[in-house]
Amino acid sequence: MVLTNVILPVFFIIFLGFLLRRFGKVDLKTFSRAQLYVLSPALAFMSLAKPEADTGLILRVLFFIVCLEAVLIVISLGIGFAMKRGRAERQAMTLASVLMNTGFYGIPVCVLAFGDWGLVYATIYMVASSITQSTIGIFLASAGHGSSKEALANVFKTPLLWSIVAARLLVYLHALTPAPLMKMIDMLGASAIPIGLILLGMQLESIWLESAAWRASLAGRTAAFSIGENHEGVRPEGTCKPGPGGAVELRRDISGGLVSAAIRIVGGLVVSYGIIQLFHFNANMNQVLIVESSMPTAVNAIVFATEYNCRPRLVAVGILASTLASVVSITLILRYLGS
Repeated sequence: MVLTNVILPVFFIIFLGFLLRRFGKVDLKTFSRAQLYVLSPALAFMSLAKPEADTGLILRVLFFIVCLEAVLIVISLGIGFAMKRGRAERQAMTLASVLMNTGFYGIPVCVLAFGDWGLVYATIYMVASSITQSTIGIFLASAGHGSSKEALANVFKTPLLWSIVAARLLVYLHALTPAPLMKMIDMLGASAIPIGLILLGMQLESIWLESAAWRASLAGRTAAFSIGENHEGVRPEGTCKPGPGGAVELRRDISGGLVSAAIRIVGGLVVSYGIIQLFHFNANMNQVLIVESSMPTAVNAIVFATEYNCRPRLVAVGILASTLASVVSITLILRYLGS
């Protein structure tokens, strides 16, 4: 049921992004920035600019997510230091380990598994997690190459955080957005989920396109290539270069991405199950918290990694591995929960 009604439609849209990048020669950066600066803020605003949104519950779920992500950050950074990874690599691993695909993937799964109340609670989780993604996520990505001060400044430069603040402020002041403007925002927000999946497919196409180069590099015959480069051949800073050094960098990105995927799926499940014992949510909310916390790496992780050049290839591997693993893990989790 989950495979046919949720996972297959999701992967079909991802495949469309794959084909668009493969045959359409589309600039990945343009999609990434449209998602970061227009579509994601619209999705957050349309979800929060509603009087029925329970601020108290949102704050409690937000606190739960902050606790969850704090533990995962410690685990990921600890493993990164143990693996003797550089700063940018550690930040990318943490980014892929912490950010969860609670909207694009999590909401459809919860609706199918739990029905109407699954939609309500999953939306609340998505809203709360969007707050941490627009702050912690941007900080982690931009700190890969810049100072902590610059990373913190970047958090406040992106419209996603301000769209959340504006939505809740308008609700508090009983000054709801005029219907024509809200209709436009709803249209943009509704497009964020499919566009995000298309963006993920475009990134995965880069991995497929370079599979031959990966094999060559692992055999010591590395050619110049990079995840995230456009079709004019422009490579961002810190990407693979020809020669043995490029092969080493490639291996590090692959292994780092696989470790991040394991932390995201297994760590998210185990840590969330432990933290839930400290809260007093109802049984239905607990089920949604466990499922959402075990989601694969969020599409926004590659958006942030691409925008701030924080090892996007490593993050892309983490997204691919965790998304594929989720086919099995989500099925097992839902079976354990009795859904």
